[in-house]
Amino acid sequence: MRIMKESIDTNIDVLCVGNALVDIFVQTDDILLNKYGITEPVQHIEHERIVEILKNFTHYTISSGGGAANVAKIAGLLGASAMFTGVVGDDEMSRVFERNLAGAGVHLFLLRTDKPTGVCVFFQRPNECDRIAAAPSASYSLTASDIKEDVIQAARLVVIDGFMLDRTELVRRLFTLAGKYGTVIGLDVGSIQMARVHAKRIVQYCSEYPLFLFMNQDEATAFYRVFHDDLDAEETFFERIKSHTSPLNQKIQVFFQKLTYGDIFPVVAVKLGAKGAMVFSGGKAHYEATLTIIPRDPTGAGDAFCAAFLSAWLREKSFVDCAAFGNKVAREVLDVHGTLIDKKKLEALAR
Repeated sequence: MRIMKESIDTNIDVLCVGNALVDIFVQTDDILLNKYGITEPVQHIEHERIVEILKNFTHYTISSGGGAANVAKIAGLLGASAMFTGVVGDDEMSRVFERNLAGAGVHLFLLRTDKPTGVCVFFQRPNECDRIAAAPSASYSLTASDIKEDVIQAARLVVIDGFMLDRTELVRRLFTLAGKYGTVIGLDVGSIQMARVHAKRIVQYCSEYPLFLFMNQDEATAFYRVFHDDLDAEETFFERIKSHTSPLNQKIQVFFQKLTYGDIFPVVAVKLGAKGAMVFSGGKAHYEATLTIIPRDPTGAGDAFCAAFLSAWLREKSFVDCAAFGNKVAREVLDVHGTLIDKKKLEALAR
């Protein structure tokens, strides 16, 4: 692979490492999706198949994507010095990806391969949930040996895409180098599957490294159930409001309080969607509500929360203020496709 990079002579606030994807949003119906076998809520398919499907559309919306890239983009728009590293192809989609991030002020440390740039297509159907088809392709080519020590050393904070947790060697190198240089780590679990499969290893990371751990309500439920089976079968994570300040099931809340008991880290932030967020640190729970809106598209909102939360923390704000800022920025992203947000809006929020 060939390396494309910018200078890293200056310090980096946020280094984001993850799958470099291009998000594509199209309006469609079940007839076309069933014809091409797009029948699951989320599925991986061949890149060539996605190209063939897109020939049926004359218009679609394109944005840089992938969890870590979204965090880098939003952090950059909020004024942080952000860098992203990952793998892209040598095609038009790679140039879309690069333009989107560079336009947000993000520095790039990219590797280029002969494989096509990874894409994720969001098939939006009238009055139905999206169906998502992903062809990660080049993005999965990132390996442990591609992570350069001087890049980690230059960063104050390293954000790791949870969808890379299956690549154990790569993730271990990121944690090891971050630990070597005292760099704080941010990890968004990414999916229920990742929360369930890697829960025990994540708990180990929590005990060994300064870590911000992000997850949404369903991921937090799956994470908890790896260690306990004492929830009622019919009970979901936020179905019962225990008090006006705590929308968490009491058992799960105690679990995260115990996990974070002690020093400053780990910090666990649970994104509650329309209910706001809860932050656990030092054995205490902090709840921050949010205003409820009707979302245009939820894609990228969780990443925006992470970016805003961490940007506020880098400015030495309290965890309550970090969560409030995360909620505010996530609300703005809910009103657009992916992270195609007006730059001026985030600059105003940052001020």
